[in-house]
Amino acid sequence: MLRVILADDEQYEREYLERIIRESYPGLLEIVDMAVDGVDLMEKLERCKPHIVLLDIKMPRMNGLEAADQIRKKYPDIQTVVISAYSDFAFAKQALKLGVTDYLLKPYMDSELRETLDKVISRSREREDSLDLLSYSGTEQDSNGFDFYRDLEKDLLWNLFFRRMEEETMERRLSLWEIGEGWMKVVLISSPAFVSMGGFSQEVLKNYFHMTGVKVLNSIWMDQMAILLYSEQEDAFTELTGCIRRARDYLAGESRIPVACGVSGTCRRPEELWKAYEEAASYIRDYYGDEIRRSFVERTEGMKRICQLEEQISAALAAEEREDGEELLTELIEELERHLMYQDLAVKLNFGRSLMTIIRNINQMPGIRVKTTEAVARFEKLGQLNFSGDNLKYHTDYFSEMKIQKV
Repeated sequence: MLRVILADDEQYEREYLERIIRESYPGLLEIVDMAVDGVDLMEKLERCKPHIVLLDIKMPRMNGLEAADQIRKKYPDIQTVVISAYSDFAFAKQALKLGVTDYLLKPYMDSELRETLDKVISRSREREDSLDLLSYSGTEQDSNGFDFYRDLEKDLLWNLFFRRMEEETMERRLSLWEIGEGWMKVVLISSPAFVSMGGFSQEVLKNYFHMTGVKVLNSIWMDQMAILLYSEQEDAFTELTGCIRRARDYLAGESRIPVACGVSGTCRRPEELWKAYEEAASYIRDYYGDEIRRSFVERTEGMKRICQLEEQISAALAAEEREDGEELLTELIEELERHLMYQDLAVKLNFGRSLMTIIRNINQMPGIRVKTTEAVARFEKLGQLNFSGDNLKYHTDYFSEMKIQKV
C-alpha cells in the first residue's frame, strides 16, 4: 500500500480527508500519521517515510509552501498535494514552482479530491513500476512458493475465464478472496493504453469500481483489463455504469486513446464465469470497429496460447526435460514480442509475470518445488536485460538451470 501523511491544523479537515481516503481507497492507501503544522510534519517524514503528503497552506509555525519546499529538497520522491482556501493564482503558481504534484482549492467536492488522488496514485505507482518492473514478494512462503504482487489475481481470473481450472480448485481459490454464494458480473475493458503503459497500476483502476457491498478483483494483461465483481446483494451493481464511464474517461485521457468495454449479465455460480467473460467479450467483438475487433480477437487468442505455453513449460521443467523447456520458453518470448509490438518494457513485465506463474504451477505439483531465494536472485537481473542476442539465451536458460527440489 501507499503510505500517506495528512497535514492540516484543523481537526475537522484531517478527519474529513481520513474518511474519504479510508472509504475510497481500501487496500491501496494507508494513512500512517497526521500533522498539525509544517514543523510537526517535517519531524514525522523521516520516521513514516510516506509516498504521498496532503498539506494545507495556512498552518502555524511553518506553512504549507515552506513545508513543500523542504520536502522537495530533502525527499524529492514524495508526491505532494497542496490544499488551500487561497484562490489567488499566485499561490498555485508558487506551489507548482516548488515541485508539488497537484494543487486543490477549497471548497472542493469529494469527486475532485478523488480525481486528484487518482492522479497522484498513478504517478507514484508508475514510478515504482519503472524502478521495479517485476515486483515480487521476496519472502519464503508455504509449499505454494511465490506470493507475487498482483499476479495471483491474474492467474485466478484468466484461468477462470479461459476454463483452465477444475471446479473444486476454482471454489477453493475464490474462497481466498471470500467469494462464494452470491451475484457476479464480469466487466472487460480493452485498450492499447494497457500495452503502452507497461506496468500501469491496476489498483488505480480498481478503485473506480468501488461500490458499497461489492468485492472487486481485476487483472490487466496485454491490452485487456478483466474485472470480476461479486456481491451478496443482487441490487449492488446499480452504480456500475458510472464506474465504467469514469474508468474509460481516465484511460482515454486527453490523447483520446480508444477504449472498448463489455459487461456481462449477472451469474450465480463460479463455473459460469467463463460464459460471463464470453458475453462481455462479445460486446467488444460485435459492436466496435474492425480495427478494435481484430486487435482484441488476435490478442485474446495470443493470451490463450500463452496460458497453454505456461502450462507446458511447467510440465517440461518439472520433468527435467531441459531442451523442451528451452524451446517452449523461446516460443513464449516470441508470442509476447509479437502481441506487445516489441515494446521491451511491456515484454519484460509480461515475461516476468509468466515466469511467476510457471513457478507457482511447479510449486503446486506434489513432491517438488522451486526454491524462492534462488528465483529471486534471477529476477533481480531479469529487469535489466532486453530480449536480443545473448540476453535471449539468458532468459531461456532461466528455468532450465533452476533447481527443482524433491520434497
